[in-house]
Amino acid sequence: MTQLYSTLANIYHEMYQHVFDYDKEYEFYDTILKKHNCNKILEIGCGSGMLARRFVSNGYDYLGLDLFNEMLEIARTEVGTDRFIQCDMRDLKFHNQFDSVLITGRSISYVIENKGIIDTLKGVHESLADNGLFVFGVFEANGIFDNFDGFEQNIELRNKKIKRISKMELNLSTGWTYDWFAKYIVDDGDKISEFDDLTTLRAFTKDEILLFLKLTGFKIEEIIDELKTITIIAKK
Repeated sequence: MTQLYSTLANIYHEMYQHVFDYDKEYEFYDTILKKHNCNKILEIGCGSGMLARRFVSNGYDYLGLDLFNEMLEIARTEVGTDRFIQCDMRDLKFHNQFDSVLITGRSISYVIENKGIIDTLKGVHESLADNGLFVFGVFEANGIFDNFDGFEQNIELRNKKIKRISKMELNLSTGWTYDWFAKYIVDDGDKISEFDDLTTLRAFTKDEILLFLKLTGFKIEEIIDELKTITIIAKK
């Protein structure tokens, strides 16, 4: 499992505020949730709380869930609340509790086996109130594998510089899986530190993810196709 959300959690937190536009992402979810009159929400893959901060400050009845306590410790400090729990998304224990469940950041991509996908979707379905809303995104296999080049990112912060050098390799052991090798080079002015990380991720074809949803009882409301991602809005 990747170190990015455990050993390197602070690097993630500093870096990703400059990689993602969290205001834009929040507006995307907020528009959908308001359209469907959803207020009590569960965010799976809440990470260090950047979306949580926005949900809480805008009055949502919010609970954040993540696999990594290191991320949740940052989230509790950043958001100033304890509306967070540590849990594996494959082992949800809620019953008809939420107007909406969100899996943000395409976090379901870390579940690489079919049984884990089914267990996750069944748990989400059980967690939702009647007619509850499920919103999540996946990497689209055709788009991902069509352009498999590596990439570099350079983030300049006030007191340090972070470089990430990434390369991808096909894995295919449990589906449309691939390995993401990343090197993090952190220059804090006094010293330069290097960290190597490996993550296995899963992409899906559209038909594949729709079949998973059908098998677990969801009704599709909307599908948003982009170049390398698919976002799905479904109901219980």
